[in-house]
Amino acid sequence: MRVSKLSIGALFLIGAVPVVYAQTGSDTMPNESRIEAVVIQGNTRKGTENNIINLQRKSVEVIERVGSAQLEKQGISNAATAVTKATGTQKQEGSGQIIIRGLGDRYNGTTMNGLVIPSDNPELKNINLEIFKTSIIEYIALDKVYHPRLSGDFGGANINIVSKEHIGRPYLKLGIGSAVNLQTFDKGNFKLQDGGPGFFGYKKASFDKGNPYTNYPFSTNWNFKNADNPFNSSMDIEGGVSFGKLSMFGYAGFDNSYVYSQGQEGWYDSTGDAMKRLDVERFTYSTNNTALLNLAYKFNGRNRIGFTSNFIHTSEQDARFFNGYMREIGGNVYINRGDNKITSTLINQLYGNHKFKDTWSADWGVGYNIMDSQRPDRLQNTIDQTNNIFITGSTINNHRYFDELNDKTLNGFLTLTKSFDNLKVNFGYNGLYKDRTFDNTTIGLNFTMQTTVDHNNVDGVINPANNGIIIYNTFRPDNSRYLPFNYSLEQNVQSGFVNLDYQFSDRLVVQAGGRFDYVNLNSNWDDSILGIGQKKQTYNKFLPALNAKYSLTDRQNIRLSASKTYTLPQPKELVPISYYDVTTNVYGNPNLRPSDNYNIDLKWEWFAKPGEVVSLTAFGKYLLDPIARTTYSTAASSDMTYFNIANWGYVIGAEMELRKDLYEWDHSKFYTFLNATYMHSDQELKSEEEFIAENNGKVIQFNGQSNDKVQGVADFLANVNLGYHQKLGTGKASMDFVVTYSYVGKSLFALGTNMIGNFYENPVHLLDANLKFEFDRIGVGITARNLVNSENKIEQVIKGAGYTHINYTKGRELGISLSYKF
Repeated sequence: MRVSKLSIGALFLIGAVPVVYAQTGSDTMPNESRIEAVVIQGNTRKGTENNIINLQRKSVEVIERVGSAQLEKQGISNAATAVTKATGTQKQEGSGQIIIRGLGDRYNGTTMNGLVIPSDNPELKNINLEIFKTSIIEYIALDKVYHPRLSGDFGGANINIVSKEHIGRPYLKLGIGSAVNLQTFDKGNFKLQDGGPGFFGYKKASFDKGNPYTNYPFSTNWNFKNADNPFNSSMDIEGGVSFGKLSMFGYAGFDNSYVYSQGQEGWYDSTGDAMKRLDVERFTYSTNNTALLNLAYKFNGRNRIGFTSNFIHTSEQDARFFNGYMREIGGNVYINRGDNKITSTLINQLYGNHKFKDTWSADWGVGYNIMDSQRPDRLQNTIDQTNNIFITGSTINNHRYFDELNDKTLNGFLTLTKSFDNLKVNFGYNGLYKDRTFDNTTIGLNFTMQTTVDHNNVDGVINPANNGIIIYNTFRPDNSRYLPFNYSLEQNVQSGFVNLDYQFSDRLVVQAGGRFDYVNLNSNWDDSILGIGQKKQTYNKFLPALNAKYSLTDRQNIRLSASKTYTLPQPKELVPISYYDVTTNVYGNPNLRPSDNYNIDLKWEWFAKPGEVVSLTAFGKYLLDPIARTTYSTAASSDMTYFNIANWGYVIGAEMELRKDLYEWDHSKFYTFLNATYMHSDQELKSEEEFIAENNGKVIQFNGQSNDKVQGVADFLANVNLGYHQKLGTGKASMDFVVTYSYVGKSLFALGTNMIGNFYENPVHLLDANLKFEFDRIGVGITARNLVNSENKIEQVIKGAGYTHINYTKGRELGISLSYKF
């Protein structure tokens, strides 16, 4: 294919073509030439398994990577699922949170090409990795062991997504796919909220901010509509090309997903009697639109710059229909709840690598991210089943809700390296400035008179013609009725670091270093319950770190690592604004403080041959003042918040990883890559007196225990992958068949108070299969996901008995994809 014949714009292309140089010289025989040297200049594909394992073997620091080659074989579609294939990781179903070595969202960090990217959810620190398509990823680096170039806000790991760069011949690739969820496709009348984001996920509802007593404020209906043909679909285009020293890669794609589930939600008091016990049907429709442009310009062998621009637009519509008992209502109810979220994230990055003479090098990067996330029209109705009238005991029972989260983040780094004979000095600077704002408006409804209502036809009562009987409440006085409640957060982190790598011998390398972080947090809020407030916090953190590698042989290493880090409270955890759901309400706590973490790792690894590795790791984490989710100390409330829950806590564990070719013959092989993690945790809970002193008089009474497990730490995790590779014919055609099984053990979800018991996430089993054919230009993929269809369940355990807090299944999914490469 000639570049001149490409009809697609440069947005979808990149590359770097290898160049071969040869020198010739005269020999003693006439008319004969001799090649004296061959130098191949080009870029190695970083995502191949051999390259990833070879880099892991040579690195002084403990690194773990999941490459694009492995992701393609397994048919993995997004970064969240990709990360769970690494040792000691799990994804919390329903939230997108990644938990690493038992430590959840607040303990981890997410970067792209080494630069921080924002969260798309006001509840969380990290962006939902499900929105990153694996087609744009070269590899994912998982740093579970700290070194000073990383942010000091580190407990579990830092996840770095390295965007794909084109290497080789120009190409253009088109792909389409479709899938069906067996739990969804035969469910008639798949429900979607009226005025939701639409098929592609871009539509936004709004409300009229006029006088609510003369104007009906809502532009969309309360009734839900039915979706046509709830089949999942995907389409994408990618390509790469190089123009001399400039290489370009581009990707654009869209996919959607329909999921139906049935389950229960509940909340129980200290005797096991139900405060809330509801059956629920759930309909979820989600979309992902992604575009990426990656440019790389290589001035020469010593100087290179790159630019990445990644736009991701996602939407999720969630319709839930509840039927059951609520004590606060005094009987049985119907609850209709629709929620939709639309998020646009723009990531822009410029970075470079430079070598000066033979002993100096520099790496730098600067990124500016803009994120806008909206819930443009959440709705809820609560209807008494006995009398078929609206329940009006609380403004939240019948309401519409609108919010918008804006996040602008500027961050950068500069690293300089000086090499001596046996010493390498690495030092530099990191800076981050984040400006986050969150606005929200709730429009609650009450009525001057009640009339019977059909829970399947709410529009029959709430409509413009009946505006005169509706009383609107936004928790504001009439002169500022639609002024949003809000919070804002400014985060300023300035850091300097230094690392010394000393080669004591051919076998022993020791890296010692440290980092200093200046952290300034300023938050302001205006809440309907807690009013206006602000909090200013400044911290200075010195963080030493040690990494040592001893090579027993050329293929075996022993590694020792130790470090100190910290964990900041997250914006939503700090700000006392509430988020209301049907069975649980969550509040922030401005009295939270950072926790300090002490980390240690001991690892043995053996690289039997290229592409293979066996490793064993023992690790420990000691946490001072750890933060955790807990219920409020009352038997009559289903509220949760966050506290510095314990004086200390610890997590200890052991990990095993194996990547091995099991059997090879002719052009075929069986191979496996598997890992497992065992963990144990404990924490010493604070006394009532300590909670009162630290939280402005709030009383916390647990269930009589003085110690408990650390939130999020599963007792056992495992991933088992068995693959078969077959080369077809004499060309490049091949077949890969991979079966993947994952197990996530039981873990603490939240600590209970006032004898209502703790909340635990039950074990989950995941089984996927992927069959992929690659021909000269055509690719065909067949996938089967979630074949076990394991129940996702959170239990409230009271005096040894388990009660359902949340449970549901996601359904089995079968899919097929087709691609053509020009």
